[in-house]
Amino acid sequence: MSATAIHPGSVSPGKVLGERCAALGLPTWRFGPDGSALSAPQASGLACQWLRSRVVQRLVERAVGAWIEETEPRPAEVFPGCWLIPLVETCRRRRCAITVAMALGPRAMESEEFLAACQSARLDALAARTMMAPMAKHAASTIPGLASMLGWTRDDLEALAVSTDSLAGFGRQLSDCYEEINLLYTLGESMNQLVHPQRFVQLCCDELHATLPYRWIAARFSADRRLARGMADRVFESGSTPTPRAVFARATSSILASLEPDQKLVLSGGSCQGLASGDSQVLVHPVVRDGAVVGAVFAGEKNGPDRQISSVDRKMLDAAAAHTSILLDNAFLYDDQQLMFVGTLESLSASIDAKDPYTRGHSERVAHLAGALAQAHGLDEEHADRFRIAGIVHDVGKIGVPEAVLTKTGRLTQEEFAQMKRHPEIGFQILKDIPMMDDVLPGVLHHHERYDGAGYPHGLAGERIPLVARVLGLADAFDAMSSHRTYRSAMVRGRVFQELSENAGRQFDPALVSSFMRVDLARYDELVERQFAQSQRPLLIRGAEGDAKEEAA
Repeated sequence: MSATAIHPGSVSPGKVLGERCAALGLPTWRFGPDGSALSAPQASGLACQWLRSRVVQRLVERAVGAWIEETEPRPAEVFPGCWLIPLVETCRRRRCAITVAMALGPRAMESEEFLAACQSARLDALAARTMMAPMAKHAASTIPGLASMLGWTRDDLEALAVSTDSLAGFGRQLSDCYEEINLLYTLGESMNQLVHPQRFVQLCCDELHATLPYRWIAARFSADRRLARGMADRVFESGSTPTPRAVFARATSSILASLEPDQKLVLSGGSCQGLASGDSQVLVHPVVRDGAVVGAVFAGEKNGPDRQISSVDRKMLDAAAAHTSILLDNAFLYDDQQLMFVGTLESLSASIDAKDPYTRGHSERVAHLAGALAQAHGLDEEHADRFRIAGIVHDVGKIGVPEAVLTKTGRLTQEEFAQMKRHPEIGFQILKDIPMMDDVLPGVLHHHERYDGAGYPHGLAGERIPLVARVLGLADAFDAMSSHRTYRSAMVRGRVFQELSENAGRQFDPALVSSFMRVDLARYDELVERQFAQSQRPLLIRGAEGDAKEEAA
């Protein structure tokens, strides 16, 4: 690319015009629309001193003063053999500058004005004439053509500048559209986060912060649990927030409290409540559900040369807030369905447990232990939730076992035990056609398998037993040993742990036994105590040292 080529967004048409005139041997001056000088010729040596002499400067300024009042100024011969060519620059149809090109002919070198300029600049006339002779090649007959050529060059440069600006603007719009589409696509792809909507909200903040030039992005939710449920009083951040977390939470909560459903705020100064300094602004868009504000998305302290909030910023936050509203609607509906679904399962299991006062609350306790063991073993919360559901329904097949067998006092006969052993398969058949139970069914069917292969119903061994079934089997056995039965009293905690360790690798997965030792049993003991209070029957109460004692109702 040549030295006079236009670089989009970096070189003005006026500068390029001056460079091209210089390449043709035409020195130039540049003036503002009011006649104020902007630049002088960039020639070197004696030529530069002559061109910048006071005599030449006055001649050029006088000509420019006359041209300011003219709509279409024409070239003027300011002294014999010296022509000034005006090139009016326009921007959005307004005059923004005048470039003046000087064309010299041989007559100029002999004129009185040339000698006066040499004297003004204290130059030797002969030396100056010799130095500037190559520039003095124009005549009166060539000036109109030269002026037309320079005018066309100016027009082309201005048109190119307009096209370049338009192309740059189009590029910015295209980039903004791409960023908006990319954000919408990313959010749309993540709209399945119904179990953990907080992950989606954090993703929104991170994507907005990566896309928009803001120092920080945040989402704040109402403290009203009736509106925001599990999201209540939560704050999500991306970037560097301006205040400590507690202060930031209070400030965003205060703004959120006064926000209306259709209100989108641009805060500045004192209304920012310390979330921005100086002339920085904070953009706030509400998250709405059922006509009520449940939260808001914030963007603060815009960076870059243009620190004013743009329509693109607003559209991006609008998209994030709208997607969050839709996701929360779906997540809360899903939560309602899950609560109803799990509640139905709990009622079904509780009704079965209630047939025998010694197993009342058993499924609830096994469900809790299964979820806690899953997490202690390194599984995530989502898997732990599914293991809890498996614990709730693991004994649902007992509905098909005769009540006389379930409630029998004393040990079962071989025939009765055979009837009891059918409950995993009965439970599997009951649940197999229920949607969303596929991952739970292996636990229901195989929770009485043994690690050594001596269990039932299929005699699976080791890793062939599904993990959920191995977890349920251990949790089930722990609760059975820790509870009173018609045929024996509950074991003390230390003895239960000893049984688990001694049967690791035989009845139980040894890795799960190791993980179970890390489970916090405080909540389990609360469930036991609650069941004791409800049943008013003698149950095991554990002291601080792990000793066991019975207390009558």
